[in-house]
Amino acid sequence: MADRQCILCGACMAVCPLLRATGREELSPRAKSDLNRLLAEGAADLSGDAVARLAGLCLGCHRCKAVCPQGVDVPEVVAQLRAAHPDFRRWLWKTWLTHAGTLWPAGSAAAKAVPEGLAPEKFGPSLRMLAGLSGGPGLTPLLEPVKFPDSCRGERMLLFAGCTATYVRKRWADTARRLLDGLGVEVLAADFGCCGSGLSAVGLSAEAGVLAERNLAAWRAAGRPRVAVFCASCLEGLRAYRPDDSAEAEAWRKALTPLSIVLHDIEFVVSPHATSAIGYHHPCHAPEPDPDLALLRRALGDRMVAATGKECCGFGGVMRLGAPELSATVNAGCWAALQGAELVLTGCSACATQLAATAPAGVTAGHWLELIA
Repeated sequence: MADRQCILCGACMAVCPLLRATGREELSPRAKSDLNRLLAEGAADLSGDAVARLAGLCLGCHRCKAVCPQGVDVPEVVAQLRAAHPDFRRWLWKTWLTHAGTLWPAGSAAAKAVPEGLAPEKFGPSLRMLAGLSGGPGLTPLLEPVKFPDSCRGERMLLFAGCTATYVRKRWADTARRLLDGLGVEVLAADFGCCGSGLSAVGLSAEAGVLAERNLAAWRAAGRPRVAVFCASCLEGLRAYRPDDSAEAEAWRKALTPLSIVLHDIEFVVSPHATSAIGYHHPCHAPEPDPDLALLRRALGDRMVAATGKECCGFGGVMRLGAPELSATVNAGCWAALQGAELVLTGCSACATQLAATAPAGVTAGHWLELIA
């Protein structure tokens, strides 16, 4: 489509976390878009393996799409390239996501059994992240809800927990349900599955479509109520659904609500033992302005001393498997922006596990729901 062609303007160059961290223009969204054009025109002589490797070097943050004047969706271009040139990493990522219920708890237990000194340097952070999935008690709660408003009392609502909270960090979902109960919300049962965004990112559109229809069907069966979501990446994935009926599509988008917006007016007291140096990592997929950060600033006040802006945590999904060194470079920039914080919170499942696994000595990190008693 003519209106979807990259014009090489470079707007994406200013927001790409991978380019920002590495300075390598060949990793930029513009370069990937141009590569796709050359391949389509038959002007690029690259093997399937080379294309798969280059397509894998994308964090999938969608920051480039947000600023592109032509509306080019480079992460979608990358997904199509990955679909056309599948490799072992794509298969491994698909297996990991589609069998999360069995592989994640077992994989976490196995990773914990590997002594830190024996973990290969290249994969040490990945093993720590895997081991931390099921993590123990998580962060020490520092916030206690003391007053609930009546703004949602009597409302029927769905809670979309996502894979991480469903399979390995169930405390997040339990805390969310207790808070909604305090607000007088009736949390309805729903047969939700994975949001499918991780599958879409590697070009598995058919598999992602099955999950989308399952989740939409669960929402319809519940009467199309509001859906509270506490993972920014899940929220982005859910908002990408495109029901055939335009009226239903609009209703679906309006129904999706960050949990922090629902909880915003709860009054909290802060533990006297709370650190006075708390940071916040703004997930790439979080809405603007970030409602999670607004909730935390209201509850924690001047204890919030640092927050990321353009910095990505470096997780990057399948990129972490094929280029852990690039993931580590991006991650280092994220921690530089959070310097001075002793505790770092975030509102994305992937970011939470990535930051917990890569935190500097003396720093802890996790999802903000872990902070609430």
